Amino acid sequence: MSNLENKILHQRNSNPLQLKPLGNLLWRPAQRFTRIGGLGSLAVLPDELLLSHVFASFEAEDLFRAQGVSRAFYGWTRVEGIWKGLYISKTQGRLLDWYGSWRSSYVCTFFRPSSILDSTPLPTDHITTPTHHSDVLFQPCLCASFDPCSVFRSPTFVPSISRIDGRGLKPDDLPRNPIILTHLMEDWPAFAPSTSPEVMRNWTLPLLSSRYPTTLFRAEATLTTLPSYEGYHNQCEFDESPLYLFESGFVGKTAREGGSGMGEDYTVPECFQEDLFQVMGNGRPDYRWLIVGPKRSGSTWHQDPNGTSAWNAVTTGSKAWIMFHPDVTPPGVFVSEDQGEVEAPLSLAEWFNTYYKGAKSTYGANAKDSSKRGKMVEGICEAGEIFYVPSGWWHIVVNLTPAVAVTQNYVSNRELPAVLRFMRDRPEQVSGFKLAKGPVDTNAAEGDAGGLGECDECVPDVFEKFVESLRRDKRDIMEDEKVKIIVEGKNKGSSNGVEVKRGKDLSLWERVKEERETSGGFSFGFGFEDGDELENVED
Repeated sequence: MSNLENKILHQRNSNPLQLKPLGNLLWRPAQRFTRIGGLGSLAVLPDELLLSHVFASFEAEDLFRAQGVSRAFYGWTRVEGIWKGLYISKTQGRLLDWYGSWRSSYVCTFFRPSSILDSTPLPTDHITTPTHHSDVLFQPCLCASFDPCSVFRSPTFVPSISRIDGRGLKPDDLPRNPIILTHLMEDWPAFAPSTSPEVMRNWTLPLLSSRYPTTLFRAEATLTTLPSYEGYHNQCEFDESPLYLFESGFVGKTAREGGSGMGEDYTVPECFQEDLFQVMGNGRPDYRWLIVGPKRSGSTWHQDPNGTSAWNAVTTGSKAWIMFHPDVTPPGVFVSEDQGEVEAPLSLAEWFNTYYKGAKSTYGANAKDSSKRGKMVEGICEAGEIFYVPSGWWHIVVNLTPAVAVTQNYVSNRELPAVLRFMRDRPEQVSGFKLAKGPVDTNAAEGDAGGLGECDECVPDVFEKFVESLRRDKRDIMEDEKVKIIVEGKNKGSSNGVEVKRGKDLSLWERVKEERETSGGFSFGFGFEDGDELENVED
């Protein structure tokens, strides 16, 4: 099958109802009667109101019954975002068996015995509404049809992020700009070549599913086992923003399963081993995550938390990165004056469809304005490579293929002034630290919470605790003049590292309900413990 045939098939799969954008009515004015006649007295309401105040307020049973009223009603009862919220609420945040869409999964799980349905479509799945015109209904289909390879595998795409051999690099050798490092993963069991005797420890989703079939992992607003997530991962073409598995507790969880845990499958490269947050022991913030996602999934615009730098190692697949220099806010991202609130498009596809071309022409390598030229850089990190994210750089990441990766945030001497300033001046924005339920066990095993409870965005005195730990274990570092000025409270100013919070520019489906009631969106996973999350699915 050719690339064009694949693209056409993908577009058909992402718009199974054959919906049309509103502007197409200019060529087919008679088709307006599909909406007028099909909605009756409700036709006077704008589509945005129909979504947010009518159909989104239905219970699942009523929404399912309403599909038989008319083709117009059928179009509104097929909104995946509504069914996603209903499913997550009904399962208390669990992703269970997957049947190709949020609607089908709800129906097959709660309305009809799945044992008699097998994986066959529902009888109504073949109904189409090609004369139904609505921008509100068409937008998620447009987002679901977005193919990132059309951007990053295009013959005209020229990467602007360099690759260098990472062997022998020291922390001070790292550049100030993003870079892709090679030859640092050859001895990782997580990236074992096919000829290696440790190939079964290779980090692919099927192999990880077989190693840890019952372990629960965090995938945005859901908890799921890897086999269940794999079912979703392999058949989520209707989802405009596919669930991204982003688990901070993977080392401790897999170590408790017996056998080799995932923490034994990789080694932190030498150039990233200087991490001053280690002086806090198990009181340090969350800092490492397992990342798994299908094609089109990824993370929207953010800077890494608490002013830290990060590295991201790809074991399977390919990831595209777009980076903006810390002194430039990416187009479509809006930051409050105190930098405490950041509004950004939740959907990757929305940003690419709306802002990418303008951003590249304004800030890319060929920008006309020399003062802005090169402020936006982009590149592709392949399996076996590690992407380095310097402190403060804005970035967005999208999977070009199904991908598995591990990422860690850290604080070296280079980032320390920015991190200290951030923690001192913006305590309400410090994230990832856990409140202690009782006395903290300083002898807890690696990856164990050690008596720490749920995360809290405003854990008290983290700056003071970090400084105290540095004075105890890193006295020489505390003698640095820049560090002294910050610790003594002089020369207060802004710092890098603003946590992204979603705001007005969310996707259409996230406007149905607040993100805390639906998909939760992508975040750094600074959430509650798994037991708490099952009772309250807010992320």
